[in-house]
Amino acid sequence: MIVLEKHNGVATLRLNRPKVHNALSGEMMHEFVQVCDELSKDSEVRVIILTGAGEKSFCSGADLGGMDDNSSDSVVEFKRHVTKYRDCLLALRRLKKPVIAAVNGYALAGGLGLAVSCDLVYAKESAQFGVPEINVGLWGMMISAPLANTIGYQKTFELMYTGDRIKAEKAKEIGLVNDVFSAENFEEEINNIAEKLATKNPIALNHGREAMYMIQAMEYESSLSYLRDQVVLLSRTEDYSEGMNAYKGKRDPVWSGR
Repeated sequence: MIVLEKHNGVATLRLNRPKVHNALSGEMMHEFVQVCDELSKDSEVRVIILTGAGEKSFCSGADLGGMDDNSSDSVVEFKRHVTKYRDCLLALRRLKKPVIAAVNGYALAGGLGLAVSCDLVYAKESAQFGVPEINVGLWGMMISAPLANTIGYQKTFELMYTGDRIKAEKAKEIGLVNDVFSAENFEEEINNIAEKLATKNPIALNHGREAMYMIQAMEYESSLSYLRDQVVLLSRTEDYSEGMNAYKGKRDPVWSGR
């Protein structure tokens, strides 16, 4: 259900249930967390691309079949399913390297949550985004945090209240995605971005990523003190010395990850 490919320091993690629009089953989410953990520890992987199999969907959200009644068994299973989804969002957050969402189709409900939990989001021009839970009497609780952090509370409320889908260009306009690419150039553009990031100092990328997330919950003055300490730590790494020497010597740096 998860297809993993690695090439030149870039790992592509593909959600692979195209017949059901890559809906997240319990088994799939368990596998997703395991793969993320493995990639986080893999020193050969510097950048991760998350995408969906097929031409129609990135991910349509949770597969909730059989959990639509109020029996005690159904409630327990629903909570177990939502907990696994939470673990997926945390697995993306805990990755030790940049993560790119390549949204190749519908990104709805929990699928949208996965996308905005990545560091960068790029969309195919035919992609659509939405939080349709309100249309079946629910609220997109689990994706509220990453979505509000990305586009702010007013835009999040609008998507949550209406349940409407928006197209890729509108998603770019409100800051939900970084850029939109044509179907013909989509994979090439994503790969070019990933390969470019893979040439950068991995320590700087990973520490910088962590710092960006850490300061979200900090008061401004405290964040500046924290960031000061982080840049001092980076300046003491071997790769910082290598980067400066390469710059002075007008050559490409050779990163050691130390």
